Amino acid sequence: MGNKKEFDATDFDIAENEFFTKEELISFLKVLVDEKDKLLEKTKSTLNAGTIQLDSNEMMDEVDLAAATVEQNLSLRLLDRDNQQLAEIEHAIAKIGNGEFGLCEGTGEPIPKRRLELSPWTRYSVKHKEKLEKSRKVGRGANDDEPVF
Repeated sequence: MGNKKEFDATDFDIAENEFFTKEELISFLKVLVDEKDKLLEKTKSTLNAGTIQLDSNEMMDEVDLAAATVEQNLSLRLLDRDNQQLAEIEHAIAKIGNGEFGLCEGTGEPIPKRRLELSPWTRYSVKHKEKLEKSRKVGRGANDDEPVF
């Protein structure tokens, strides 16, 4: 980790928030930035390892080709999941900057601090998240465009 830049909260906008102190927001921000760095490093490592390249022109039998295809598909799905997680982290960082961090995007109510400590990129309170998931199961997904993280 020789050339990794040390975390500096002054590199980020931190807006006033009635639910958290500036120190708490900086703490959440550090966790988010660290998680973002880990995901970016993991993605870079996966891409550099070449596990997503598949050349069917190589002399492979069908079993080898099938195994390589399964491995490639798994790698792509994991990269997609990590990319979605990166988007959620970026969104949470932006919310720290605009003063909306810690508020449920569905109800506007504060998300409990303990939930944010476990998953600082969460967008919804547990109650609203359960409501969203229930409406999706029933097929009445009026909020189908909302992410399910």
